[in-house]
Amino acid sequence: MPAMKHELPVENRVIELISTLQGAGFEAYIVGGAIRDLLLGRRPKDYDISTAATPEEVRNVFGRRSARIIGKRFRLVHVRHGGELFEVSTFRRAPSPESAAVGPDGRKHEELPEHMILSDNSFGTAEEDAWRRDFTVNALFYDPVRSELIDHTGQGIDDIRSGVVRAIGNPRLRFEEDPVRMLRALKLVGQYDFSFDAATENALFAMLPLIRHAAPSRLSLELEKILSSSYGDKHLLAFHDYGLLEYFLPEIDTAWGSPVCEYALNLFNERNCRVAEGIYRNSISLAMATLALPFVEQQCGSAVGTLWKNSPDARAAIAGVLDRLFRPQTMMNRMTLSAERVLQLQALFGEPKSRPEQLMESRSYAHSRELLLIRTAVQEGDVAELERLWPPVGARRRGGRNDGRNAEGEEGGGRRPRRRRHRSRRGKEPES
Repeated sequence: MPAMKHELPVENRVIELISTLQGAGFEAYIVGGAIRDLLLGRRPKDYDISTAATPEEVRNVFGRRSARIIGKRFRLVHVRHGGELFEVSTFRRAPSPESAAVGPDGRKHEELPEHMILSDNSFGTAEEDAWRRDFTVNALFYDPVRSELIDHTGQGIDDIRSGVVRAIGNPRLRFEEDPVRMLRALKLVGQYDFSFDAATENALFAMLPLIRHAAPSRLSLELEKILSSSYGDKHLLAFHDYGLLEYFLPEIDTAWGSPVCEYALNLFNERNCRVAEGIYRNSISLAMATLALPFVEQQCGSAVGTLWKNSPDARAAIAGVLDRLFRPQTMMNRMTLSAERVLQLQALFGEPKSRPEQLMESRSYAHSRELLLIRTAVQEGDVAELERLWPPVGARRRGGRNDGRNAEGEEGGGRRPRRRRHRSRRGKEPES
């Protein structure tokens, strides 16, 4: 597929990084989701770079202080450039069956699906790299130095314009090679309101149980990405609609449709709208606490009581809810502990004897205040009055002025973001 001239608004630091690799004699492109976002008129969350240089050659180009090789199953380089961290991968080709079936530890895993890829470090050309990717909308390559867009599959640009998630090659084989691709496919459906082509949708329904074979660390990382995204509620909706949620977060799937789960999703949606508008930052612990709050209230009681106060029983109950809600995924301890503290403080906001000066000393006050405003907005309460009663950290020290920013310098504010509706998107069963 010949390169097409196309101007995309790429950040200068990305162009500089690509230019540095090309100046060292290596072919290099922006790949994947960043191109998709740019073509859709969205600002990319990050940029992934792919190059003909091996990880060692990339490190030599940028120096050991700026470049670090990571990964075993898929080796790549983290390059710090212009104050930002970029992932730079080497062009891959489809691994041979022999190498794909052997993990980084050198041992074969006979109990796993026959074609599951356990090692993916067979380097190749840019075109080989495109054809081994998951979906056509993720297989575009862009050279920002020459302003050239390359669509090796010949379908990526059209599928982005049409909003279609289409697996490259045999979709069943693609999902068996890496079951996490099913999760990523559904994130595209949820976040972009894309739809599947028939073959990819049928394959996804047939292969869903294989998600159990995905590495737990990779699934936990995907959950962190969902919680830090401003589209997390839409991702969970797509997971439920297509049957993945029962494998990924079974506790939430079981509760789906109940009043407590609907409340949790509305809170999560409110938080995500505020993140999208730049009112809050994308804190994973706040997202965890937001989703868990209705389940904690269900167990501990929504009214302030002895169980929900800062007692051993309360802490144990909250920790238990968080553990059940996000199982089987394993969240980092610091995130879970932070979410626990945010939830513990919620009861204290309703205590007549609680004073802002006392609670503002808590390390979790900023996020606890954010959750208080989120739940008040969803319940159609007086957010402005709560903001006056519970100012951002530092407001009292500045003489009582509420400048609308919390401890992290984020803007607070009582603006009511647009609430999304949670509706099932699947209107038919998969074709046989």
